Amino acid sequence: MQGYFLSDGSDFRSRSGGGYLAKHKKGTGLFLWTILITALMGLAIFCWCFSIFVFRYPEKPYNYALLAKLKKLDPIAAFTPQKVPHGKFYGAKDLLAHYYYFNSEQLHLTNEVLKRSYIRSYVEDAPVYAKGTYTVIQSRRLGKDDVFSQGWVVRARSVDMEDVQVELLLPGDKISEAPFKDGEAFTLDNKTTFATVLHIERTSNDGVCATIVPIVYGDYPVGDDKHIALLPPEIINVKSVWPIIQVDENASVNAASKMASKSR
Repeated sequence: MQGYFLSDGSDFRSRSGGGYLAKHKKGTGLFLWTILITALMGLAIFCWCFSIFVFRYPEKPYNYALLAKLKKLDPIAAFTPQKVPHGKFYGAKDLLAHYYYFNSEQLHLTNEVLKRSYIRSYVEDAPVYAKGTYTVIQSRRLGKDDVFSQGWVVRARSVDMEDVQVELLLPGDKISEAPFKDGEAFTLDNKTTFATVLHIERTSNDGVCATIVPIVYGDYPVGDDKHIALLPPEIINVKSVWPIIQVDENASVNAASKMASKSR
């Protein structure tokens, strides 16, 4: 009786212990699978959100570099005068009135939108065009550290409001000479130039400077009977320093006044 009882008890303990271990292993496996599936779902959501962020904000340096490396950037559109995107045309007075009271955060957000719209060829946002007559202060060739690596940049002051300046970017690899001479005037209009704003900066003399680029390429008028060949940029340096040309505002005002006096 005693031996049977012990044998039966031993068998009971063995069976009950084995059942416990089996249930424990089954529960542990289910827990690990749950963690794995949850982690994979989180990874999938992260990849989905990250891809949306990269494509949605190509003006961010990391995003732009990644899209360029993967060859997922659409070429900058070369519009014709008949098929340019509809947008607002701002003269010097309008530029100053519209952007003068923007604080640093508003300017930062505005500039990001302006660059994003240009990179995406205005598929969603309308461009802001600059118009008016401007007198050249300084010009130089574009280099690898600039927003475009080939072409010229021309900094000029409005003839109507000396507190307003523009930086006219003229991208192209066959522009051997400066398109304008210092002191020469040029006009931006709503028929041929279509110079869209890429960046707005407050100047030290309490004015504004707009960096602009034509979105109509090919033959671009730079005088009464002179044209240069503009090409849409293949790649953009979104980490470029803005404005492109750094100038001494007081010196440029004096120079512009002297040029205006000579012209009279």
